[in-house]
Amino acid sequence: MKQSMGPFIVFLLLMFSLTSHAQISSNQLGNNRAAQYFLGGEDQVLMPVNVWGFVLRPGQYMVPFDTDLVSLLSFAGGPQEDAKIKSIRVVRASTKENEDGQVIDVDVKAFLQNGSSDLIPVLRPGDTIVVYGTTMHFVQKFFEFTYKIAILAQVYALITFYSKR
Repeated sequence: MKQSMGPFIVFLLLMFSLTSHAQISSNQLGNNRAAQYFLGGEDQVLMPVNVWGFVLRPGQYMVPFDTDLVSLLSFAGGPQEDAKIKSIRVVRASTKENEDGQVIDVDVKAFLQNGSSDLIPVLRPGDTIVVYGTTMHFVQKFFEFTYKIAILAQVYALITFYSKR
């Protein structure tokens, strides 16, 4: 019984070490808080908007009242390499004037190809922007996970094989 527990414990340790991910702290990214705030004139109104997903610096930003989606993405460091810019979602919460919330899908790729500003909405206070990842990103993550499981299975098989000898 004790012989069979050794390989199992090694297997668990390897599995934990391969599947744990390092997190990037705000100190590692640099604490560039100045990029998150715009100090306008006395009469300039700032509004909170949220950016989630595949941008360099997701979070909540205080931006001028007439900020559009492309400007906000720039404030957030721009889309990541594996961001799906063909379909960026703008979620507007329900308000007293607009009882139903609104969801707008924006094709930023089309804007970059033809420059038509009609494609890019002006943001409103409380908007949440969601930038999704491409399908290839998720396929890549699946294969990375499968690769790690295969390595763990191989290590476990080798340990059990050599422990029986």
